[in-house]
Amino acid sequence: MKKLVTAFAACALAGLVNAQVESVNIVGYNTVTIDKQWTIIAANFEAVGGGAIAIQDAFPYSDGMTKGNAIASADTLQVQNATGGYDTYYLSNGKNAKGATVEGLEGKWAAMATFTPTTATIAPGTALWYGARNFAPAFQITVAGQALATATADMPVSLAVKHIANPYPTDLPLNNGIPYTVGMTKGNAIASADNIQIQNATGGYDTYYMSNGKNAKGAIIEGLDGKWAAMATFTPTTAAIPVGAGAWYLRRGSTDFTVQVVRPYAL
Repeated sequence: MKKLVTAFAACALAGLVNAQVESVNIVGYNTVTIDKQWTIIAANFEAVGGGAIAIQDAFPYSDGMTKGNAIASADTLQVQNATGGYDTYYLSNGKNAKGATVEGLEGKWAAMATFTPTTATIAPGTALWYGARNFAPAFQITVAGQALATATADMPVSLAVKHIANPYPTDLPLNNGIPYTVGMTKGNAIASADNIQIQNATGGYDTYYMSNGKNAKGAIIEGLDGKWAAMATFTPTTAAIPVGAGAWYLRRGSTDFTVQVVRPYAL
């Protein structure tokens, strides 16, 4: 994953983790490797000029993607909606259900069962599923846009199981980037605490829990309370959500809350 390139110089993005920065400004892209059927990707950018970014602009066609005239034959994007379901888009080959060519549709994302380029937008920090019809050999997609300049950005957790991602185009360390917030549930194991699950190279998940500062026997461990720890461990993790990737947030409580993510680079 992880090449970040910025275009036309204006102001420096310092401290970009696992990213190569060329020229310096707030407009750029990163690449994400697609090597499995389902990959959790992220829009770490906003639209050029600010605001929610159009799906067409965030995920433009790249070599290796599969086009089709329906979700059954094309690569898809699935965006979690407010109810926990998904809004699904497919990469069009420019034809409708009868095989007739539709001008301006080829290589564009279209909503399921429609034959016009979607105008849907997503907020920076949106995570989504990328469904690949063909992923061997692996290929790279480009995620493009403008890096947020705001000092902080909101990460709402409004579902029991929620897709999350960094609103900024960098890796997001769990313990620096997603701090304990009122509404989170602490515990001494993944079964009793909020979890974050980060997809790994095999398509499985590395799981972390919000610690209450105690080990399996209930003994207090200094510096652990309110920190994320890897499953079955009792030390604060150094793990991060990679740039270009999203993750799952599993909420034990029933109260919605919002995490405030601090911009991890200087402008």
